[in-house]
Amino acid sequence: MDRVDLVIARDLGQPIDPNLSVPVELAEIANVETAEPGELVRIFDCTDEDANADDIYSADANGKLTLHKVSAVTPATLTFVGLQSKLEYVLINEVLPAADQNALARKKAGISRGMDKQEVKRVCDAILALDGDTGEADCETVQGSNDDLYDLIVAMVHQVEDYATDYVLLAGSSVKEAIDVYDKVNADNFNYRVGLDEYLRKAGITVIKVVGTVNSGAILNTSKMILVGRNSKLAVGRPITFVRRKFSKEIAALMNVTEDSPVRAISVAQAPTIIAADTNSNLLGYGVFGYESIIEAITNYRAISWSTYTA
Repeated sequence: MDRVDLVIARDLGQPIDPNLSVPVELAEIANVETAEPGELVRIFDCTDEDANADDIYSADANGKLTLHKVSAVTPATLTFVGLQSKLEYVLINEVLPAADQNALARKKAGISRGMDKQEVKRVCDAILALDGDTGEADCETVQGSNDDLYDLIVAMVHQVEDYATDYVLLAGSSVKEAIDVYDKVNADNFNYRVGLDEYLRKAGITVIKVVGTVNSGAILNTSKMILVGRNSKLAVGRPITFVRRKFSKEIAALMNVTEDSPVRAISVAQAPTIIAADTNSNLLGYGVFGYESIIEAITNYRAISWSTYTA
């Protein structure tokens, strides 16, 4: 008979959706990569490429070229951060004598959902920390929380359109609701045709509503919106890179992880633990938690802008 902990680990380890390895928000705005165990992750800063004027090699009458010397670029080595879910339990009476697939699925979904939220929040928090400290005044933040929503979104596009196209707008719940009702709310004020939905389509902007909380904090504040240009003129790929590190086979085996080359471990204790005890009974269960090692990096801040909108 299979060990119960291995049965639980096998069932919990199955992906909820094998075609969706990361949250939708990250899949839309980031380059998603994996790193091998022990591999260093280095990121090259491409944001200075626009600092110098474009140079064209020119030849004089004698064929002599005018050259522009480019200094060597030093990459930054990034540090992985470990994310761990809270410790969950699966009661023995739920898994013996046979595993309760529904109970295991709920645990798996809850753990994965919480870790997905934390991944998205970390990226959003990193973007919102871009506040002009890179040396150029307000190079990322579009100011004016009391401005008209249409004007704010247009200003955000103007902020990045010289550097990127193909936009995604991550919108807090209040911003998304204001976008949905913008035309109706302002119908009496229009002296000329102004259609926000029409502009979003014309500008090639995909709107994604970001909701939910993790660790008692909102993934994205309801009044915030983030614009990401996914097709940059400065660098190949998207302006954000998200990396998960693979587990070695040895570590995966110790954690009862049954997937090949896992990047997120759903670990199950090998023996049941007393979860609660009283004078009459002991409540036993298997401890379950999730763990992963990740990096998120903004490699091209010029392709990103954000703002606050208050109706």
